[in-house]
Amino acid sequence: MSTTSPFIRIADRYAGVPAPLRRPLVTKAVGDVIPFVNTAGCFIETYTPRRVAVRLDNEERLQNHLGGLHAAALALLAETATGLVVALNVPEGATPLLRTMNVSFDEFARDAVQAEATLSDDEGAQIQSRPIGQIEVDVRLTEPGADATLVSGTLKWAWVPEERLSDDS
Repeated sequence: MSTTSPFIRIADRYAGVPAPLRRPLVTKAVGDVIPFVNTAGCFIETYTPRRVAVRLDNEERLQNHLGGLHAAALALLAETATGLVVALNVPEGATPLLRTMNVSFDEFARDAVQAEATLSDDEGAQIQSRPIGQIEVDVRLTEPGADATLVSGTLKWAWVPEERLSDDS
């Protein structure tokens, strides 16, 4: 049985598909692995080992008392984008785990919001070269197509061998 990350398999499976078709296919595939992505209504816009962008539309079920996106929904976007970019880089047999989340709500999020998380080539290589480790990943949330930062954050992710997470360990 392959121990390659399901997230890497998703990226490989849809790598050659044109972007307009790839986005919904990747979104569905990731949602099959992480059901809460579907439950929340996240939509994966970009999915590469160096950049992941995830959008969430402002729907009533996700709103706060002012009609904007709820803070927890915005934190979910930050966690999803950073976690996926790390997951696309973990070595075979490892899995990412969120350790800490530091999120600043800079501006009110009235409309759709997109979270973008990136890794440099050196950061990707650092993750891939070690069976266990930690990395801080910055994330920025904006309205799609806009430049103003609505939410910013730094999330610390660890990756560990999957056998360390078994019930027997």
